[in-house]
Amino acid sequence: MSLQLPPPLRFPTTHLPKTKDFVVFGTDEMPLDQRIERTHRRAKAIAMSYKPTLDDVLHCSQNFWNMHLDPINGYDGAAVTLWTLQLNLSGGTLAPFVKERPQLATLWQSYMDFSVTAHYMLTELGHGLDAPNIETVAKLLPDGGFDLHTPHDRAAKHMPASIPSGGVPRIAIVMARLNVKGHDFGVRPFVVPLNDGKTMCEGVTSRPLPTRSGSKALGHAITHFDHVKLPPDALLGSLKPPKNGRLQFLSDIWRIGVGSICLTAVTIPALKLAAYTVAQYSKRRTVTNSHGQVVPLISFRTQQAPILHALAESIVLEALYQELRIPFTDRTATALEQRNAFSTIFKVVAVDRWRRSSITLADRCGAQGLFEHNQIIPMQNEIRGVTIAEGDVLVLSIRLTSELLLGRYKLPTARYPDSLLAKHEAGVFKCLKDVLTELGGKHRSEEFNQRVLPQSVRLAEAIGSRMAYEAARDAGVDPLVLQLFEAGSISRDMAWYSEAGLLTQKQALDAESATLTALFPHLDQLLEHTGVEPYAYAAIVSEEKWEDFMRSLPVLRGNAYVDTLNPANTKRVSKL
Repeated sequence: MSLQLPPPLRFPTTHLPKTKDFVVFGTDEMPLDQRIERTHRRAKAIAMSYKPTLDDVLHCSQNFWNMHLDPINGYDGAAVTLWTLQLNLSGGTLAPFVKERPQLATLWQSYMDFSVTAHYMLTELGHGLDAPNIETVAKLLPDGGFDLHTPHDRAAKHMPASIPSGGVPRIAIVMARLNVKGHDFGVRPFVVPLNDGKTMCEGVTSRPLPTRSGSKALGHAITHFDHVKLPPDALLGSLKPPKNGRLQFLSDIWRIGVGSICLTAVTIPALKLAAYTVAQYSKRRTVTNSHGQVVPLISFRTQQAPILHALAESIVLEALYQELRIPFTDRTATALEQRNAFSTIFKVVAVDRWRRSSITLADRCGAQGLFEHNQIIPMQNEIRGVTIAEGDVLVLSIRLTSELLLGRYKLPTARYPDSLLAKHEAGVFKCLKDVLTELGGKHRSEEFNQRVLPQSVRLAEAIGSRMAYEAARDAGVDPLVLQLFEAGSISRDMAWYSEAGLLTQKQALDAESATLTALFPHLDQLLEHTGVEPYAYAAIVSEEKWEDFMRSLPVLRGNAYVDTLNPANTKRVSKL
């Protein structure tokens, strides 16, 4: 009998892996500038496959939402960064103003057809997660325009790729402090041209950073503005002082929360790709057991378990991601704080699953798992950036935990309060709430710093596990898949379950083993359900791909003779 699984997604990018720009083997030795140009072409090809519209971006449509689940994102993290920057952060900030300001229509179209590269500049060298305190200033001029200026080096914009490349103009949404007649009106978005694709614009200075270790080339840079003159229509929004500075800031950076959840969603196809790669490798690779029999690696539970766990996690996390789309479809659908909470919760639980599973899966390939041509390690390196982008997991969890404990807002209550994961969440929350009560509600005290903050990720992960389980259960996901996800979640805090008298370690291990045994016969169905086969370029997944990889390697031949008794006298006449 087959498993009960949600209908698999179909992606419009299945043709891309066969195109020239997506060839992997033998192409990463290209010069840096060519790799950056290729990244732009890849980003454009991915985005254009979905034909996004203004409403897609503005209202986080299903089309927009599913772009982040596309396995093509496992090819090039820099390309993912570019198209999400262009459509979500920069485009999403611009989108609300396009209909009310028709003069922005041409700019918007250039975003959609990727005739420009669009970036988003918020954080600075001296201001990361304390972004409300950025120091870049846009001063209102008498003619209605603005003077954009970086007052000192710590106020320089950090990371966005402002360098010229490929003859494609670069434009950014730059967040800067609006100064009107000496008064600070808070942080506002401005449309700022950076370069024409060949030469920097006047007053804009870009200092390229080294390429991130292990990641595809994007062209990250540090950017300064030296009294750059902007026209009046560069400001997106009102010149009026904000009624509430904090809410104005949150409203202007609302796409950060969208980006936090959507960009994190790339961990889902990454889990599928990693599990698929290791499963196919484990079927092909054989060893001789103690009885002299030749058996495939997949026959060992140590291979089966991480593969099945990753597949279960991808299914359950996808159900949660799809369920959370609704609060993001409209800026007024729910409170900003609650939307940001959902982003944090999803990010914490998804990143946790990816980190643990991807490391174990790579290890199960032995030496084969260490190389870039086997896809898992490159995805690990790229997704390290995801854990920081749009907010570091730890700091986001600290904010979430503090706000929930202080009762500033509430999350939806557990739909299945008798489930083990719901009880775990309630137990962790109560423990931290009791600590806050002991401290007399002083959340800015040193004891709160020492006793509560280190547990913040634990609480966010507990909430996320419970919510993911509920979303998958309500989506009709097979009980076996749910049981395995639950077992993996329990293993992360086994001590709590034991202390609460809910489950012994032996009971938990026995339940997990029984679930793995029941689920393993369905492995092929689970692998087919991922839909990642066209996107799995790893050399170890098949004999055909291994042969393609081998043909891409240089061949060294020669006729050298080595005197093994006196190597110093060896004549080196080797040649290609």
